[in-house]
Amino acid sequence: MRVVVTGANGRLGRIVVTHLLKQGFAVVGVDQQGTRFSDAPMITVDLCDLGQVFGALARADAVVHLGAIPAPTGRPPEIVYRNNIMGQFNVFEAAAQLGIERVVSASSVSALGFPYQHRWSEPLYLPIDEQHPLIPQDAYGLSKANGEDIAAAYCRRTGGSAASLRISTVVHNEADISRILAHVRRDPGASAHLLWSYVDVRDVAQACQLALTASFKGHYPFYITSNDTTSELPTDELLDRWFPTVSRRPGNRPPRWSLLDGACAAEMLGYNPQYQWTEKLAASDAVDS
Repeated sequence: MRVVVTGANGRLGRIVVTHLLKQGFAVVGVDQQGTRFSDAPMITVDLCDLGQVFGALARADAVVHLGAIPAPTGRPPEIVYRNNIMGQFNVFEAAAQLGIERVVSASSVSALGFPYQHRWSEPLYLPIDEQHPLIPQDAYGLSKANGEDIAAAYCRRTGGSAASLRISTVVHNEADISRILAHVRRDPGASAHLLWSYVDVRDVAQACQLALTASFKGHYPFYITSNDTTSELPTDELLDRWFPTVSRRPGNRPPRWSLLDGACAAEMLGYNPQYQWTEKLAASDAVDS
């Protein structure tokens, strides 16, 4: 399968390209910055230019679309929204006209409205599944929610299939998770807006691969997250303190259950997070005791 990966030079994109190459995919990388991989050609493309996107996606069997401004900070909101929406529209428009039948795109937990809300908001229920409404307030979250509408429209138009991966806070290495764990240990409530969620970058790469090959038709969003939290406190205790009025769906769960429900990704994609930090938390406990 010949796969075009946009945003291939980003921190996530580089891992995804390397993973897909190891799995035997023929990969073409696309980015505004043209770093060349040893085994994958790289094309420098402005995703906001539809003509350039057409050229980059020609002869592709599928697309993994990761190219976007990854947060609402550091740029004016209209720049964040315009860049992300135009890139999303152009990728799906080109895919539709070129007859590409599978597109995997990076959505975000931010489409829910967390963690960048301007006014404090809470989930309607926990754990959050794909039926929960998207209620973003910021430009980045709005671009991700509207980007899923573009993916769904592509499927209605073409009969193709698209996966919107709602990725939670990505950790890239031990330094990342150590910093996060230390922050949460000092003040668990400071991470409530993040829902204490995280996912290892290698699990995101796994999810991209699975979404390319899973058997489904139409558009589906999937939560791509770890199935535990960044706190050593039991999840119910966290919720009692910081989300006491939010209803909890019934079910048998481990003590540190994730507030994001990964059941749909597990069932439809076969996604099962492989990299968790329970051992790191235990080690941290041992050092402090």
